[in-house]
Amino acid sequence: MKKIFSILLSIVCFTSINAQTVTGKLVDHDNQPLPSVQLKLYSSQYTYITASSADGSFTFSNITSVNSEDELPSEYYISNNFPNPFNPTTRINITLPTPDNVRMQVYNILGQEVIELTEKYFSAGLNYFDIKLDGLPNGIYLAKFTIGEKYTSIRKLMLIYGSQHLSTSHIYNFTTNNKLFKTPLATKFDSLVATSTIIGKKKFTNLPLMSGNSLSLGNMIIERYCISMPTVTYAGKTYNTVQIGTQCWLKENLNVGNWIPGNQEQTNNQTIDKYCYNDDENNCTTYGGLYQWAEAVQYKNGASNTTSPNPAFSDNVQGICPTGWHIPTKAEFESLKASANSSSNALKAVGQGTGTGAGTNTSGFSALLAGRRDISSNFTSLGNGALFWNSSGFASGNGYLMILWYDDKNINMDYGAKSYGFSVRCIKD
Repeated sequence: MKKIFSILLSIVCFTSINAQTVTGKLVDHDNQPLPSVQLKLYSSQYTYITASSADGSFTFSNITSVNSEDELPSEYYISNNFPNPFNPTTRINITLPTPDNVRMQVYNILGQEVIELTEKYFSAGLNYFDIKLDGLPNGIYLAKFTIGEKYTSIRKLMLIYGSQHLSTSHIYNFTTNNKLFKTPLATKFDSLVATSTIIGKKKFTNLPLMSGNSLSLGNMIIERYCISMPTVTYAGKTYNTVQIGTQCWLKENLNVGNWIPGNQEQTNNQTIDKYCYNDDENNCTTYGGLYQWAEAVQYKNGASNTTSPNPAFSDNVQGICPTGWHIPTKAEFESLKASANSSSNALKAVGQGTGTGAGTNTSGFSALLAGRRDISSNFTSLGNGALFWNSSGFASGNGYLMILWYDDKNINMDYGAKSYGFSVRCIKD
């Protein structure tokens, strides 16, 4: 069947980027640096690797390619052809996560096949097809690739005889070791991929061309708030959100309810009660409220500070959190710990903690050392510790919690009396 294709073409030439430098900086939407993020820069030939430094900056310098035997692709990828336009030979790279059969067919814009079906069995990693359109008229051609009957993709080619872009001094020659050489006109990158346990995976496309030996990408912004939900309004207050790995958290401690003095117990009275450090409501504004365990879970299934819920919790416990959010479980705190590579500094806000326990907030969790209300009704540990309830009860009178200390780089999982007043941080359902 004949097909007519409408094509908008940008004329760009491609080449290797050895001995060239690409720089940039990873920041979040608040312009805070994102350190220790693994970065991969993809061109049509190679993959290049580096990591962001403490201030979020990164450099791909004297770039060398990744050996495909060391790291295989996780998905199918078919590059644009290079060079393009071409005369008469061009190349298309194909990366495969596993060995597979690849078929190539080339058509003109009328849908007529101009090259007989070519079929090859490729190993995993980087492979390529060279396409030679000798003796064919100038114009647009379409190369169709089919990988193992599972994946199909089409690439647009432009054949131009006598093009100034293909003058002798800039012709790209192919060699048997799959490398290109000659003077580069411009380098095109397919994508930049940033990955860490905290941010997950972020892909940047439509990168600028490199026309010389260096390219600055400037600030590469990775939004840290949860997708389609940068903020949550609850009980008259607005909370920010932060995506950490696969989890979506409120970025601030919960501050909801009516203040009661620390010498009173919070009770199941159909209203939410909260403590404010040193009985000062300004501290609730800054650090959030402090809650006993039973108040935090809102006495679900008969839970109290001296008894376990009956039946035991088997699903999310909304407690005092907004609708669609819940008190985290111990397992969810463990997942957060894993995302932060067990570093409490990654969870603490900058300016919280000292020495080896100084906060870097690389996670965006922004924990403040909000202290606690103890079982003797005293307020302690402001500036020394951040303590967060979870919904998993340890025993009748004790509950599990996550603790971040000012001088400790570790994330501690422990338990404490349910009558303590600790902070609450909500996680999305």
